[in-house]
Amino acid sequence: MYKDSYNEIFQNKQRILVVFSHPDDAEIYAGATLSRLITSGKEVCIVKMSLGNKGSRQENISEHELASLRLEEDRTAMKSLGIKDENNIYLDFSDGSIDNSLKTIEAIAKVIRKFKPDIILTHNPEHMIIRWAEGTNWINHRDHRNTGMSVLDAAYPYSRDTLFFPEQLNNEGLTPHIVSEFLFVDYYDHPDTVAIDVTQNVDERTKAIACHSSQYSMEHAKESTDFFTKIDDSGKRYERFRYVVAD
Repeated sequence: MYKDSYNEIFQNKQRILVVFSHPDDAEIYAGATLSRLITSGKEVCIVKMSLGNKGSRQENISEHELASLRLEEDRTAMKSLGIKDENNIYLDFSDGSIDNSLKTIEAIAKVIRKFKPDIILTHNPEHMIIRWAEGTNWINHRDHRNTGMSVLDAAYPYSRDTLFFPEQLNNEGLTPHIVSEFLFVDYYDHPDTVAIDVTQNVDERTKAIACHSSQYSMEHAKESTDFFTKIDDSGKRYERFRYVVAD
């Protein structure tokens, strides 16, 4: 039996920054939690590092066509979740090419300095292989790993210290920002794992996933929601994260 950690984590927070590599990552890994946050009146900003412009097994579609299609789908999904247009950000890195580089860190640091989040939600930056349960594992996408590492680097020390990317401060009027709380997806058996009760929000999660119709049918969206949120016999639904306070 899991306990709901929503109030423990979010009660004193208003601004939540979400940084993921591709369209649909937010919905797959945290869609119901994001729905609960937005319904509760929290300000949620979602960053997509790339448009997933290579994420297709079709041979008859170009990268440009796929990027345009996935952008349209993602905007529909964000509206479904209730994300404001100004809080829906695309950083335009190429799918499969996200590096833990200064260019990547700079782009994320700029968002942090502008949005000034109380907590950041992002990918697991550590593990090459994600372990869900005995016999159920998957590869942690290279873009995911590098996004997670870059988010941590951007939060400390690059968005905090004034001599990193000073043009953001001098030319764009941004100010340094400190954030020390993080939620990471794709941790399922870590001592820091927490659960968020999303029983009332799973339908919104499924609808948002299904907006990405080039990737998921409604049936597949429901299967994803069931797989990730049915984790005990209580009848409740949960999404799980690793929660870290890093002063």
